[in-house]
Parts: sequence; structure tokens; C-alpha cells
Amino acid sequence: MSCVGDCNNNGDVTIDELVKMVNIALGSTPPSACPNGVMKTLVTIDEIISAVNNALRACPAETPK
Repeated sequence: MSCVGDCNNNGDVTIDELVKMVNIALGSTPPSACPNGVMKTLVTIDEIISAVNNALRACPAETPK
């Protein structure tokens, strides 16, 4: 996974992606709505906070392997 909250894997976390994550956490949206942005089927508050930080500060750059 490239970035928590980045549902479409484009390198940015947007408000609509944050809303998707909250809706997944509340159970009103399936995790498949954000296949690249959530780590598992249960979204935690820690993941939402990480996603908000990624939205505000940008996704961390991936390190080459």
C-alpha cells in the first residue's frame, strides 16, 4: 500500500477519500470502496488520523527497494 487514505492510489488523499474511510469505519460503506487506502476490513481511528495527516502533509514518498 502506498499511502493510508489514498483510495485510488494517485499519491494524494482527498476529502472524498477521507469521507469514504469514515463511512467504512461506520459500516455504511464496504472496504472495497477504498481498496488502496485501507489496510484491512476494519478502519480504525488511527488510520483515519494517518489519512488526515496524509491529506494535510502529502503522502510519504516510497523508498526504493
